[in-house]
This record gives sequence, structure tokens and C-alpha cells, in this order.
Amino acid sequence: MYKLFLHFILFFSLSLPAIAQENEGIQFFHGTWEEGLQKARQENKLVFVDGFTVWCGPCAYMMKNVFPQKEVGDFYNRNFICMKIDMEKEGKELAKRYNVIAYPTFLFVTPEGYVAHRGMGGMKKAEDFIALGKEALKIGHNGHEERFAKGERNEAFLKEYFQEMLTLHLADQAETTLGQLYQEQGRKILRDKDYWTVFDCCAEDIDSPLSLAFLKDYKKLCKIHGAFAVDQKTRNLYASISKVIDLYDRKGRKEVFSEEKKKEYFRLMEERKVPNCAALQQEIEFIYLLRSGKYGEAYALGEKVLANADARVLGNWATLGERMVRQNQAVRTQMAGWMKRAIEAGVDARLQEEAQSVLNDLTTSASPAYQKGGSRITIPIRGYLPVKK
Repeated sequence: MYKLFLHFILFFSLSLPAIAQENEGIQFFHGTWEEGLQKARQENKLVFVDGFTVWCGPCAYMMKNVFPQKEVGDFYNRNFICMKIDMEKEGKELAKRYNVIAYPTFLFVTPEGYVAHRGMGGMKKAEDFIALGKEALKIGHNGHEERFAKGERNEAFLKEYFQEMLTLHLADQAETTLGQLYQEQGRKILRDKDYWTVFDCCAEDIDSPLSLAFLKDYKKLCKIHGAFAVDQKTRNLYASISKVIDLYDRKGRKEVFSEEKKKEYFRLMEERKVPNCAALQQEIEFIYLLRSGKYGEAYALGEKVLANADARVLGNWATLGERMVRQNQAVRTQMAGWMKRAIEAGVDARLQEEAQSVLNDLTTSASPAYQKGGSRITIPIRGYLPVKK
């Protein structure tokens, strides 16, 4: 019995440092989200949220190496109601509400539910993580989201807010906010260069009032922003890879292309008098063939419909070929001819360097050479501005 008691004392003494270290770090509140907000109201604090996932390496690093540090715990426990939430489990709705697109995401939320500040990505140094929290304290109830929700509308503030959303790649939030501004100010906002950039970068809902207004204002916008940019946006709204994916039905794990959905979608495009409608429908057929691995048929379609195409369309089709044709150098080399023709025809100045890059990738690799470092003009990534060289 005495030996058992000694073993217990030894085990407890060895466990003390670990327990002390755990108690020194961030003390996370384990209630519900609403309970966390209520506690924040009672204590007049922001809620700090560690938005993590179980598979995220930087998330695990923060939990193991940064959160347990005494200086981190002292600062965060004193100033925030701290919560850690798995954004792929109990935090799915919060991830949607707060546009969480990367992990870890650190949110600083007011008791009313507005994001005051956010950070993304792991941090190795405690001082950097504490500095993030200090920035949130300085902002407090003066965050862009809360100010917009409460009616602030001066132009300098609005453009600062949209720039913040673009910097953080918050495409859903930017599109929703721009849509609300359209409801208040009308289609004139698309004539403004900065708001146009937000729409061009983030808008994807073809049924939104703002996207419908875009179609009605097409000719005027071409004069303001240039036909190249406006035609590209029309194409990216109506003939993107994601729009083609929407034409598939899922049967278990299998995707089945729906001809009925395609007919309905083509009918919608025609009813709305989408500019360049026939050409966009052909591009949708092209993307479908590429997704199906029917590369020869895709090339044959291109040869048929691109005979009199301009440089912009030639560049678009060539880039789609580069992105989607796999393990087939022969077809990729054939499609490189489209980009050569585009360059000879005089591609838009914004596309010159990209065109040469795509041409090189098509002729030197049998599979996609995915661009590193950002979005392409020809196949943009929603929420990401094209890289400026």
C-alpha cells in the first residue's frame, strides 16, 4: 500500500509541470457560440476565435507551441473571451458567416457578432501573435464590418473596406457588400474603377440584382472599362469551369453530365441576351469535352469555332487547354497554335506576359503546369486579383 502511495505521489509530481504549463497558456471557453458572445457582453470584451481543422499542420503547431506560452496566455486571457472551434465540424455555420477560407483563421469578434479584426496562417513567434491581438484591441468597435452595418457610407471608408476584403480574399463578403451598396446607390457603382475591380474579382452569382444590372449596362461599361475587361467578366460569369460543373448531376460518387440542365442554362443565356452568347455556349461545350477527357474532340471543336476568333477568345481557349489537358503532349502542342495566333493577332497588354507563359507550358509539358503565385487573367481565381508583374 505504501509503495502504491509513493507511485501516486511520483506520478502527480511529474504531472505538475505539464498541468502548470497548460494553465499558463490560453484558457479556452468551452460553451456555445451564443454563450461566448454573452460572456463577452458581460465582461465587455471581444471574442477571440481560433478557427482550426484537425488536419491543419499550422493549427496544430499553434496549439502545441504558441497557445500554451505564459506571455500569450496572460495577454489573451486578460483581454478576450477565447474560443477554439473546428470550422469543419461544429463551426461550419460560423465559417460561412465569417468567410473563413484558410486555416488557421483567427477572428476577433465583437459581442454583437461583427468581425473587428482577423489573421490567417500560423505564427511561430509569441510576440507576433500578441501583436495581432493588440491590433484587434485598437480596432475594437471601429471595425469596417460593424461601421458598414451601422450605416457609414463615405467613399474613403467604403473603398478602404473593399480593399481590406480583397487583401483577405473574402470574395463572398465582398460580393454581398457590393450588392447591398448597389441596392442603395444603383448601377452607377459599376462605372467606378475601384468598385468595378471588386465586382470583376469577386462576383459569381449570375442571378444577383447587380449581375443582372451588369448585363443591362454592358455597352456603357465597355466604353468605361474597355471591351476586353467587360467581355472577360461576362465570360467568367457565364462560361466558367464552375458553371460547367453545375451542369452535372451527382449519382453517388459519380458525376453525370445533364443535357437537360445544359439546355435550360443555354435557354437562360439566350433569354437574358448575354453578350457573345453563342461563343460562350461553344466554350461551355469545349470545357465539357475537356473535363470528359475527350481531348481530340475538344481540339476539333476549337479548330471549327476559332477560325475567325479574336486574340482574347483564342487566349481563353488555349489557357483552358493548358489547364485541363493531361498526359497528352500531342493535343497540347496543337492547342499551342491557338495561343501563337493570339499573340500574332495582338493580345491585350494585360495578357502579353501570361500568353507567353501559357504558350511555353503547352509546348514543354504533357500535363498542366499550374501557375504559382496568384490568379490568371484567362482563368481567374475568385477573390484573387491577377498577379502584376
